[in-house]
Amino acid sequence: MIQTKPYEFMVQFTPQREWIERRGILLWLAFFFVELGSGMFIVSSILGSSMGMLIGWLICAILGGGLHLLYLGHPIRFWRILLSSGWKSSWISRGLYFIAIFLTFGLIHMILAQWEFQVTGLLIIADIFAFLTVIYGGFAMAFVNGIKLWNTPMIPLLFAVGGIWGGIGLTVATVLATGQSLELASLEPWSRLFLTGYAIILIVYLVSIRYAGEEGNVSVEQIVKGRWRTLFWVMVAGLGIVVPLIVMLLHLAGGFEVPVSLMYVLILFELLGDLSLRYCILRCGYYHPLIPSTTYSY
Repeated sequence: MIQTKPYEFMVQFTPQREWIERRGILLWLAFFFVELGSGMFIVSSILGSSMGMLIGWLICAILGGGLHLLYLGHPIRFWRILLSSGWKSSWISRGLYFIAIFLTFGLIHMILAQWEFQVTGLLIIADIFAFLTVIYGGFAMAFVNGIKLWNTPMIPLLFAVGGIWGGIGLTVATVLATGQSLELASLEPWSRLFLTGYAIILIVYLVSIRYAGEEGNVSVEQIVKGRWRTLFWVMVAGLGIVVPLIVMLLHLAGGFEVPVSLMYVLILFELLGDLSLRYCILRCGYYHPLIPSTTYSY
């Protein structure tokens, strides 16, 4: 494990701490919940699940949006960000715009739908900005040039697939729990596609970063072999990917019918795996030393 003392700052490979330690923990959770909630809203809107749309909206607004405001330090002043020109250079500011517009149009659509007014244009706008909400966290991280683990177009893609995949899982869980008469079979091929895509993108992402430079190599080593290897291999690779893949292959090969109780467990594993991966990526983002040292401590 790399450990740096104050006087070694930027001499050794230096981990970023602002977005994962102390108040930074809030941003880690905020990214996850806004993407999960908006992803669930998109999937539920396509499936026609009003309950799923409402739950997704609440997850994004209360958990994701609330944690964003707490991270900013002065929640009651957040409106100043929306009125400033910060959106021109800050992805956090852009993200707040995306979230605010999605929540506004999504809420108006759901209210009108209760009165049996179907305004398709409102839902389309809500879904567009919901998707922008899904991907904005990845772009906020990819915009950081100094951290090789983040500075790649693979990050927005990985987070987008993870957010939509989580949204599919939560929508399925909601429909099953509420007994809604909706056709879930249409989601099965999409769930398999996103699970497979998530696994492939993750492998390509780690391999590409591994050979992208010294700091990228150090970051990947910390994830797969270093301090966070147990979290990665157990929660991300094992429970989050391998177990769902095994159940999927059994279902496809032998007609194995997945019990509802097992489906809930798999959805929980997928969400915990995605959350754990985001933690690893935030925790293992290293800056390259400005004054290279001839020896590095691993």
